[in-house]
Amino acid sequence: MSNSREEILYTIRRGLKGVSSEETTVERNFLSEAEEVQNLTKELRSNLKTQFIDELTNVNTNVAELENEENINKTLLNLIKRKELKSFSIWESEYLKEINLKEDIKKTGLKFIAAKNKNKIANSDIGITEVDYAIADTGTLVLLTNKNQPRSVSLLPPIHLAIVRQENLARNIKDLFIILKSKLQNVEDITSCMTFITGPSRTADIELNLTLGVHGPKELIVIIV
Repeated sequence: MSNSREEILYTIRRGLKGVSSEETTVERNFLSEAEEVQNLTKELRSNLKTQFIDELTNVNTNVAELENEENINKTLLNLIKRKELKSFSIWESEYLKEINLKEDIKKTGLKFIAAKNKNKIANSDIGITEVDYAIADTGTLVLLTNKNQPRSVSLLPPIHLAIVRQENLARNIKDLFIILKSKLQNVEDITSCMTFITGPSRTADIELNLTLGVHGPKELIVIIV
């Protein structure tokens, strides 16, 4: 009875503020779900990472799991040397600036092709991005487009390297949209394009013969920290 009384009083208070009972219920349910999603335990996040890596492997994605962020640049530089790459494009996101990744790569002599040169990005040997979110149960990368994070960097070069931070993992697509709704409160925060990437580009002909890299990167590499 007490719970029913509190529910009625809460609904009345919200109604006096011009919010309908239906809207109140939806809002309360959403807030409860958002709190649950964002307060995932450390143990669950570790399990999500394991699941995410398994799903990435299932869709022909090369994965490097690192213990800490300090090893990101070294790992990437070793990869560049091993593959004998000559040029790169990279997002100008705040996180990638913080770890000084672009400058460290330029020191190796690789040609830098700025993301604003849209017609030349396809000439890059590798496109480097971070990942805004990642969906564990499908091994999907989620990239939000803005002026410093153009989708061309992840779509045009033959190799896409994406950096995933463990705290950006979501259990599934439902959780992802709960997180997005709670975080994108301002119009300025809303992206013009949300890209979902699951494995390298795949194209099948009428006989279902599968070819990689026809309509996007032939190789997808994920570094997860």
